[in-house]
Amino acid sequence: IVAAFLPALGGFILLGSIPVIAPKLRDMGTAGLLLYVAVFALTSGFAILPTFAQAALGGYAFGLALGLPGALCGFLGGSLIGYFLARGVTGDDALKGVQQHPKWNIVVRSFFPDREGDGEHRGFWRTLGIITLIRFPPNSPFAITNLVLASVKVDLVPFVIGTALGMLPRTAVVAYLGTLVEGEISKDALSSARPGWYLPVGIAISVAVLLILARLGDLAIKKAVARGEIDTSGPEENPGSSDAQ
Repeated sequence: IVAAFLPALGGFILLGSIPVIAPKLRDMGTAGLLLYVAVFALTSGFAILPTFAQAALGGYAFGLALGLPGALCGFLGGSLIGYFLARGVTGDDALKGVQQHPKWNIVVRSFFPDREGDGEHRGFWRTLGIITLIRFPPNSPFAITNLVLASVKVDLVPFVIGTALGMLPRTAVVAYLGTLVEGEISKDALSSARPGWYLPVGIAISVAVLLILARLGDLAIKKAVARGEIDTSGPEENPGSSDAQ
């Protein structure tokens, strides 16, 4: 619940405070940039503030040359905090829940074969590719994604690299939009600075990623059925079973 709703609320508060915060950070020079990175990491990692608003703050306060690297360091630090926080909170519960549903288990194993506690680390590139794909859409929720990926115990290395690769394009765009705003920054000011192609391209990317993930999951289930890993005669032919109920 916190990961889903608190960042959105915090984003509105931050956008309203940026005109006050940004000049102070800028006047502090290097110390201000380091403070920005540290606060970005902590507030995004603990699901307090969204990466979108903080990336805009970086561009607005420091320009693209410093704001973008600062935002990248901030969300990478936040992803690490979110990863270990989620691992501590969820423990093995999420994986145990997934393993109770054969199809879910097949999809998770197919998407993230390189997982901690899964025995062999045999699918680094596939895991990296899926994480990058999940992070790529501009509306991909940062805190919830941290929670989900950590709870199914994806390995830390592809998690960090995939997060960096997937979030770089959208972070660069938002930081750039922050540099374009003149006067007080706000959601309306960012919207007016946003190019016309941003929204339709963002929607198209999100839909494309969902379709790709759905297709990959469907193929994984079909292969598992063909190998006999999933019993297709289950609940439908046994209406008295607890699963059917």
